[in-house]
Amino acid sequence: MVFGINLLPQDNKFFELLCETSELSNNAVHLLKDLTVEDDREKAFKLAREIELAKQKAKEVTYEITERLCRTLMTPFDHEDIYRLSRDLYKILKICEKAQERLVAFQLRPFQNDFFKLTSNMVEASDVIYDLVKGLKKIKDSKPVHDKCALIHNIEANTDRLLDQLTIDLYQYENDFKQILIRKDVYGLMESIVDRHRDVANIILEVVLKHS
Repeated sequence: MVFGINLLPQDNKFFELLCETSELSNNAVHLLKDLTVEDDREKAFKLAREIELAKQKAKEVTYEITERLCRTLMTPFDHEDIYRLSRDLYKILKICEKAQERLVAFQLRPFQNDFFKLTSNMVEASDVIYDLVKGLKKIKDSKPVHDKCALIHNIEANTDRLLDQLTIDLYQYENDFKQILIRKDVYGLMESIVDRHRDVANIILEVVLKHS
């Protein structure tokens, strides 16, 4: 199928802004993964600060998208879809910030490789989404989008299974109840990051199908 969006009379700045938000989101996810294995306290604070700065910048870009939508008649695709895509990309950064706050505040270290497994899924999903958003303007065929969305859904399903197993292991091998509660909270945030990437993938697929 051909992705038949007419770009000529429209404000194509939206593609640049969405790509910028996606890049910030992707960077934040990679930084969060690095944070989970960083033993140096000073370096950990630096990584956490970089996540905060990425989130703040994404907030500014998201606001610019919203403002531009309010004063633009012709857009590359539906106003609502641009807004949804922008909003859900920004949500990823908000969750990354929450996760880094808990990791730093409670000085959480990996437990049976738990963070590596979860953050690896996060990074894989984020890289796929960043690739999709970067190529959104030039999509000519919906099949690659279908394939990448299917990959995202597989990552999400794998993350759900992984979370179940990590929770079982946590209750079996961790004796500190406070650590269980804190770590389960971080697990949930990391799962939510993968879920938000699924939401973004679904929006992109809807956009492509609408204009095919």
